[in-house]
Amino acid sequence: MPVCDSTLLNVSQPGAKQPDTKQPGAKQPDTKQRILGIAGELFARQGYTATTIADIARELGTTTAALYYHFPSKSAILAGLLAEPIKAYARLLDGLDSGEARPEDLLGAIIDICADSRDLATIFDRDPAALAIIDEQLPRSSRELTEQTLAALAGPDPGHAALIRANAALAVAKSATIAAMDLSGGTLAPADRAEVLAIALRTLRD
Repeated sequence: MPVCDSTLLNVSQPGAKQPDTKQPGAKQPDTKQRILGIAGELFARQGYTATTIADIARELGTTTAALYYHFPSKSAILAGLLAEPIKAYARLLDGLDSGEARPEDLLGAIIDICADSRDLATIFDRDPAALAIIDEQLPRSSRELTEQTLAALAGPDPGHAALIRANAALAVAKSATIAAMDLSGGTLAPADRAEVLAIALRTLRD
C-alpha cells in the first residue's frame, strides 16, 4: 500500500480500541465492523493467505453464507480494512497530480495514511501477498507514489541538500506519527498530528 510502507487502518483492527459494550449505551459494532475486526485479527495472527473465509465465520459465530452476504470475497474484506487509508491516499494522489499541493498538504496526507493504516503493519509484514493484492488495485505502485512525493517535496531542479531534506521530512512524517500514536494508546490526537506536521515541515525547510 501507499507511502507508509509496512504501516498501512483504523476500522477496529488488531490493536484498535474497541467500544466497551458492557457499558450502558455503548455503541454496538455492526456486523460489517465485527467482520473487519475479526478478520484483521486473524490476518495479523495467521497471515492473509492462511486465513480462510471459514476461519472468519467461525470466529464470528456465523456461517460462511452469512459472511458472504456482507463481503463477496476475502479480498473484499481486505479492501474494507483499507477504506480509510485509501481516502488519504486519494487525497495525496490528487495533490500530486494537480501540481498545486503545498508541502503541508502532502505531508498531512502521508501522516493520515500512516495513522489510518497503523494496525495493518503486522498483516503486511507477515504476508506480503496481501500487500501485492492491494498494490494491484491502486493506480500507482508504492514506489512510484513515494518517488513522486519526494520530487514534489524537493521542488523543481532540486539540489543534493533539497533531496536529503525531502527524504528526511518524509521519514519524520512516518516515524513520528507512529511514535505519537504509541504514546497515546494507538490514536493520533489533533494536537499530536499538528506537532508531527510542524516537525516534518521544519525538517523540510531548515
